[in-house]
Amino acid sequence: MCPQFREQNIGFHLPDVKQNLIKQFYVFIKKDTMRKTQFILTTMAAIIYLTSCTKTESDFTTPTVETISIVANQTTVEAGTTVRFSVLSSINNTNVTTESKFFINGAAIASDTFNFTTIGTFAVYATKGTLTTNVLSIQVNAVPVVYTGFVNNILVEEYSGTWCGNCPRLLYGVELLHQQTNKAIVVGIHLFNGDPFITTQGNDLAANLGVSGVPTGNINRTTSWTGPQYQNVPQVLNEIQTKVATGIAINSTNTSGTIAANIKLSYKQAITTNTKLTVYLVEDSLYYTQRNYSSNIYGGLSSIPNFKYDGVLRSVVTDIGGDAVANSGTLVTKSYNFTLPGNITNTNHIRLVALVTDGSGKVLNAQTAKVGDTKDFENL
Repeated sequence: MCPQFREQNIGFHLPDVKQNLIKQFYVFIKKDTMRKTQFILTTMAAIIYLTSCTKTESDFTTPTVETISIVANQTTVEAGTTVRFSVLSSINNTNVTTESKFFINGAAIASDTFNFTTIGTFAVYATKGTLTTNVLSIQVNAVPVVYTGFVNNILVEEYSGTWCGNCPRLLYGVELLHQQTNKAIVVGIHLFNGDPFITTQGNDLAANLGVSGVPTGNINRTTSWTGPQYQNVPQVLNEIQTKVATGIAINSTNTSGTIAANIKLSYKQAITTNTKLTVYLVEDSLYYTQRNYSSNIYGGLSSIPNFKYDGVLRSVVTDIGGDAVANSGTLVTKSYNFTLPGNITNTNHIRLVALVTDGSGKVLNAQTAKVGDTKDFENL
């Protein structure tokens, strides 16, 4: 290493030393050759050594330039999250946060933390005196929508007739369906040939939905139940969803033959198409002789006496095509008051069935409750 000294501290002047060495070089160069060679090498080495060591201490010191950088404890967050920022100096990686000022999209903030409530991308930087950090990008995303939902009840509308020998295939399918799930709501619409349970509104409903023959089974109004239906019960079960975003609640009273019904809807997620509510009045435990062409069900009887019919349509409370309702909200209420129709056999066996459809006509959910009872939302 070169000695650390200044010229005035070593008692002689370095340029004079170099000049004397050069003079000696020329003297010796006139003498014998071997001594000249040795001297040349020694002299050159000494000149290089002395020349390289004529610098002062300041020549060996590189000035340190400070820079600062900004970091965050997280850079991708959900709205409502507080982010903490820190500023580090290039000198020994020193934390200089307390000496710094912070800016978000060019606007100063009060401290080294900030609660991001708006969705978007934000540019964050800091200053310390005349120094400015790099620009840090913070991405703020919407909080994911999380909802539990409501229990899903599927609607099966079965079009049949007491006179129809092929209809027991559908009716037996309904029996098997009820044995396997309590999430199927079945409405029976009787058609044609003077059936004792025919209603004018039932005929209108069939015409409105394009039903022209029996037996016909429709699942949620968009899927045809493949016959023979009693062999294809899984087709209906597979339509039941784990949860849905639309819930239905029902409460009603019967005061001297006047029914007051309140149908409540709740949405965990808004529906983007036209939403309609349809309400039926149905009756259970109706009996009549049922024609049967199938030898392998109901004991092969060609006529089944005292066949029990449940969920038989007695009246359509709303418009045949349904009533328009709001497609979002935590509570939407529709109220109906109507006189009990004269075709009711037993007021203890009547129920309301409510169903919500979207713009395509698909049933989003259904619910049922006896008249006089209250059925709350089935939350999950």
